[in-house]
Amino acid sequence: MKLELIKQLITEFDDSKVTKMKVEIDDLKLELEKNGKTVVQQVEPQEVIQSATTNKQETLTGTPVKSPIVGVFYPASSPDSDPFVHVGDQVKKGQVLCIVEAMKVMNEIKAPIDGTVTSILVKHEDLVEFDQVLMMIE
Repeated sequence: MKLELIKQLITEFDDSKVTKMKVEIDDLKLELEKNGKTVVQQVEPQEVIQSATTNKQETLTGTPVKSPIVGVFYPASSPDSDPFVHVGDQVKKGQVLCIVEAMKVMNEIKAPIDGTVTSILVKHEDLVEFDQVLMMIE
């Protein structure tokens, strides 16, 4: 299963405009660069670096909304539209919170629970990684 995921990530990376990408899943670390360098190495689980959003000094509480794919984060359906949600908004389970674009496919990210958006951890057009926390709902 990991081999299929690695192949898919490499294919999507090759077809994208992204020039450098790092993905960490459990004990697997994958780093890709467009200059032809591809590195796959095993690391100890305790050595796996958590995503940049968890590097904050503050402790995040609630239910994390994570990106299911590597892609570009969009808080709204178009540049002229209002964001789907703001910090403090009440949301219902299944409500669209944002979009992550991968290979020109817009993937709606939906609320996993009813609650209040307590923080949004990424900005418009940020490159997000697989399993990266995008926002928190309490």
